[in-house]
Amino acid sequence: MKRTGKELPIILAALAVLAALGYGGARWHQNKVWEENLAAAQSCYEAGDYAAAKEWFQKNGMTDEMADCDAQLARLQKEADYASAERLLAEGKYLDARDAFLTLGETQRAQDCDYARALSMLEAERYDEAIALLEALGDYPGAADTITRMKDALYDKALEATYACRMDEAIALWNQLGDYRDAVTLCRRCNERIVTMAQGNVEPVRYPGYTGMDIGSGTLYWHRVGEVYVPKEVGPETRCMIFFPGGYDESLPNNYMTEYIYSDSPPNAIMLFCYANGLYHMPDKIEDAYRVLEEAALENDVFIHDLVLCGASNGAYTACMTAAQLYEDHGVCASYVLTFDAGMHWQIESQNLSPEQCDSAAAAGTAFLLLEGGGVGMNVRAIELMVAHGVDVTVVECAAAGHYGIIYDAMAYGMIDWTLGQGDRPENSNYTYYKLDRNSTYPWTK
Repeated sequence: MKRTGKELPIILAALAVLAALGYGGARWHQNKVWEENLAAAQSCYEAGDYAAAKEWFQKNGMTDEMADCDAQLARLQKEADYASAERLLAEGKYLDARDAFLTLGETQRAQDCDYARALSMLEAERYDEAIALLEALGDYPGAADTITRMKDALYDKALEATYACRMDEAIALWNQLGDYRDAVTLCRRCNERIVTMAQGNVEPVRYPGYTGMDIGSGTLYWHRVGEVYVPKEVGPETRCMIFFPGGYDESLPNNYMTEYIYSDSPPNAIMLFCYANGLYHMPDKIEDAYRVLEEAALENDVFIHDLVLCGASNGAYTACMTAAQLYEDHGVCASYVLTFDAGMHWQIESQNLSPEQCDSAAAAGTAFLLLEGGGVGMNVRAIELMVAHGVDVTVVECAAAGHYGIIYDAMAYGMIDWTLGQGDRPENSNYTYYKLDRNSTYPWTK
């Protein structure tokens, strides 16, 4: 068939139509695939399968959506790592948990792990390690209070070892406490006890061939300085007492005081009843008395603590001075000083506490109970000075009068027993208590 030139435009037009139809079909197919990929991606994303969603988004070239999937995957991984760290913490694997939290950038939770680890050390009584760990936490909430609680627990443990005369153990514990409270002083006393144990004493209370005299639940020994009473059963709870009689440093019988140990149930205490009060050479007398008491304590495996110092009439001056001197020279803190009708109504000025000695008595925390017949208080310079320097002073106005009446009542009504840890403070018509402070006006006004 012969073609003419008229067919060419028709052919070209047909070809153009065919080409357009082909391009449109391809574009339609491409769009369909893109939409299917997007639907699959969204379905995976909503299901939390971000890895699969990312693959579908990648097929569509959707970079923003791919980045979002990466962020979601990173979030899930962090949550999984965080949960793992929490499990480690709950299982008590504090170091592993801490490292895991640090890797996550969770410094607060890492500190929480250190704090929990410190508490576990407290339960295991690994106090020094726990304290060091807590101190490294700085101002972490509760760390300071926990450090104090741990040091108090360590202090109690050291005190228990000290009172039980386990000196090596006690010294190690005191050293861990450093300068906390009076740890340095008690550590020194423990070291002194070890030295004394090694050297012995040239003037023992109990020595071979001398057994003393049995009196009720204890034994009475006669010594150059005074009579020493030792309970037959002693232990960590055993306390100590020194009694200074009245007079002007002459040797006086202590019958009214030693009758105390003949009672049915005397306190669990080693007691020294001095023959004289050393009024004119108090420092030497005090050191002498302390050495005798320390020897009696050493011989019976007792550590001097909760010491009570008593003084009748002029012996009151020595008892007060003893509280200051023993603290200054030996670090011994007397719990109480009991004075019974102080001689000359505290007017022997040269034998009263100096301002510096008042400071020592205050630092020792000694409570002074001044048993008087009445009319003695802030009107006495010696008492006013003690109060002004922060000494804990209570005037006990007694119904009885005179040395003997006041002392016998103190024995009969449980005043001495109470200070030695046996019974409660006497509350009856025989005693009226006036705790003094800088604003007190007793005895001018009651």
